[in-house]
Amino acid sequence: MKKQELIQLLKYSSPTSIWVVSYKNELQELQCPIKVIAIKDIGGLKQGKIYSVTYIKLATNLKVVFIIKGQPYFYYHFEILTPR
Repeated sequence: MKKQELIQLLKYSSPTSIWVVSYKNELQELQCPIKVIAIKDIGGLKQGKIYSVTYIKLATNLKVVFIIKGQPYFYYHFEILTPR
C-alpha cells in the first residue's frame, strides 16, 4: 500500500474506538478502554486473562493493533468482550 493510500485510510480510523458486530448481530462502536481476553499466551500476557485496551492502531500491513499496558499486540490474539 502506498503511503498516500494509508494516510487516506487513517482519516477514517480512531485510536480510541472500534466498530464490532455484537452477539445480537448489531453494529456497535466500543470506546477505549475496551476489555479483551487473551486466546493464547503472547508476550507477557497469559491465555484466559482479561486485559484493557487503551488504544487501537492500524499497522502498515493494515492489521488492527491493540495497545495493552503500553505494548502493541495484533488483534487476532484476543477476543473482544462486548457489553450485553
